[in-house]
Amino acid sequence: MKDELLTLVRGALLHDIGKVVQRAQDDPTAKRHTEWGYDWLKENFKDELVATAAIAHHYTKDDDYALNNNFGLIWYQADNLASAERKGKEKLEEGKWHTGVALASPFSKIRNPNNFDEKPSLTYLLLLHEGIPEALKKEPVITKDNYKRLLNNFERDFNDLNVKQLHSINLLLMLFEKHFSNVPSITMKIYDGLKKEEISDKHPDISLYDHSKLTAAIAGCMYHYYSETYQEKWNNNELLKDEVLNVSQDTCPYLLVGGDISGVQRFIYTITSKGALKSLKGRSFYLELLAEHVVSALLNELHLTRCNLIFLGGGHFYILSHNTLTAKEAIKRIKEIINDFLFREFKGSLKLHLEYVEFHPDTFRNASPVWHKLSESLEMSKKRKFWNRLEDMLRTEMPHENCLIKSCEVCFREDLPLKELQRGDELISVCEPCFFQYQLGEMLTGISKMKYPVLYKLYTEPEGKFIKIENTFYQLKTGWDPSIHPNADAVYRINDFTAKHYSHPKSIFLPLGIYQQEKLEELEDASGIFGIKRIAVIRMDVDNLGKIFSMAVPENDRTFSRMASISKGLNNFFKYHLNNIVEGKGVAVDIGERDVNKNGRMLSVVYSGGDDLFIIGHWLDVTETAFDLYNYFKKYTGNTFITISGGIAINHNKYPVYQYARDAKEAEDMAKKGSKDAIALFGNRVFRWDNAVRVLDRVKLFKQFLIPKDDHLAIDEEKLPKTFFYRLLALARQFKDDGTLILPKAAYLISRAKTDKCKPEDILELKGVIMNNNHEEWKITEAAAMWTLMLMRKGGEENA
Repeated sequence: MKDELLTLVRGALLHDIGKVVQRAQDDPTAKRHTEWGYDWLKENFKDELVATAAIAHHYTKDDDYALNNNFGLIWYQADNLASAERKGKEKLEEGKWHTGVALASPFSKIRNPNNFDEKPSLTYLLLLHEGIPEALKKEPVITKDNYKRLLNNFERDFNDLNVKQLHSINLLLMLFEKHFSNVPSITMKIYDGLKKEEISDKHPDISLYDHSKLTAAIAGCMYHYYSETYQEKWNNNELLKDEVLNVSQDTCPYLLVGGDISGVQRFIYTITSKGALKSLKGRSFYLELLAEHVVSALLNELHLTRCNLIFLGGGHFYILSHNTLTAKEAIKRIKEIINDFLFREFKGSLKLHLEYVEFHPDTFRNASPVWHKLSESLEMSKKRKFWNRLEDMLRTEMPHENCLIKSCEVCFREDLPLKELQRGDELISVCEPCFFQYQLGEMLTGISKMKYPVLYKLYTEPEGKFIKIENTFYQLKTGWDPSIHPNADAVYRINDFTAKHYSHPKSIFLPLGIYQQEKLEELEDASGIFGIKRIAVIRMDVDNLGKIFSMAVPENDRTFSRMASISKGLNNFFKYHLNNIVEGKGVAVDIGERDVNKNGRMLSVVYSGGDDLFIIGHWLDVTETAFDLYNYFKKYTGNTFITISGGIAINHNKYPVYQYARDAKEAEDMAKKGSKDAIALFGNRVFRWDNAVRVLDRVKLFKQFLIPKDDHLAIDEEKLPKTFFYRLLALARQFKDDGTLILPKAAYLISRAKTDKCKPEDILELKGVIMNNNHEEWKITEAAAMWTLMLMRKGGEENA
């Protein structure tokens, strides 16, 4: 990549650093934020041209660099386009600067997807936070001391790095994301001039990180577009003022590029139970790698930085590109190369759909039409999946000579030679892709428990286990490996915000949902941990996502930066923050009192990203995790209109993985019928989340009559007879069938409680549970009784 392009992008990324510096000062108005930024960059970054970006992105009479130099023009206009969400003062409105303004949650703009007239309450984010961010109902007080601490933290990381490292766009991006994700890009509040109240719709909700990243992305696009479209003028340093600032409506300098990998569900789940967990984990992670591989190849061919990666998750990605002939040829070339590879490797199971839409600079103010048009193009591509490979698809092939009497024991393919794979004490025959995917699953088992795992990208075959995509090798390590580090083409630091670890010039921050309990090798390891011996799968995703992006955000608020910020917020939850949640860190449901905060949960994240997830593991850990995810997601978004639904499927550890996936999907679909915001527990028992929480509370009530053991709960026979919960479950099911309560049976059940041994309030609450004629209450009781009995069973047998 050209040095002048990288300098331009660095300047665009750092252009607003003066805002943080200014807000940390005792006398912030002594200089404009542009001057604070220029002085800070000159002292710390030691690059005069990069420092100039701090001045040049605003035009003043005293300094007209912005409009009299092509770099200045690009910085100026990129900043304007990236800040299209900022609403100015209208008649009878007043604007006031407040250094202590807190950033509003990006989800605050999302209205009720089923009633667009309903607006959420404004929620806010803390400037400095640890752990999983929570949206606050009350605006926090932010002082210059908070900004001083923030700036000191940033400078500590900044000063730990050498000049070569500081010139890495990827490293700067990581530092901005780490420190400035909750810093408002602007601190002006707009007030109603008559009521003297803040207009909440105009409260700042775009972070300095998101604004700076988009500014850098636009600047990179402008560099390519104007240097290629007006090549002679550019090379002669002629000013392109009119071309940059006055783009005609029929001119589209930008492309929104979208990628989607189809065939994902079938690819992941069509496997046997042999080596199921490692194969499942390996296949899922392979798709993550494949998407990253494509993104990396595209950015390299487009000569763009990772600032231009708008979104990557769940097998989808979006890139902001320049609309040039070079770019279109590069996109076409990458699409052909990747799909040729995928067809050779997987015979049509996977395909990359890669499309783009041209757009005018005005689209940054309302990005909805271009996203919609791109989505339609991708859907059309999926409907014509193999139109150019019909002959190859219809060609009849004989089985490989290795497969005349058997096929791959994982995916059943018979067109490839078989390799022997050692799985514990068992030797199985698998095809080469399954062999490497299983190895990838083994590598993931090793790294998920490590604090700073690393993924190396190499062009020469390394020693040990690896995965290969085209001619590129990827190898997971538990940490930095000096033997391959210097020769790596890229070093992905997984979930690692530690600046000093980014010593490689091509280090890249990569958020991934990869948690797996270190003792979990295969599914059978998880089934007998506590209570009944069962495995569970949960599938979960955000409700009404299509409506959220197409209609629930008011049309005037659908700016490019805001839609990208919402996407990033969701992806961060499902990729980065999810790891701590599913491990049981922080506030976690622990109905069995197993100290999950310390011991973790016996489960594995198969995939998580975008807006959905698939988790497999011990039935109790998976069920408790569902409630943890609901609780954290609600706090994270702070918006009651953004809901999540899921389905849990439970069965024995020999049950086929594809059937688990199908059952969990059916359960999730049931939860999404009607008003959504629901969870399907234990098969077809669907509850809205508020009632699901009541199921959990009822289990906690029932637990007052139980005694904790090492691996199950047992009835406290001094309080209740041993058969009490079986009888309660039978009573609940009879009520469901008949619609009426059989009072003699209910009264008899209550009479069996030994009230002198129980707390009076527990007995009173238990009576209230049983002596009622409410259908919803008995539905809750049925699920809670079933959950309780599962806790009481040791292995597959009833505990005596």
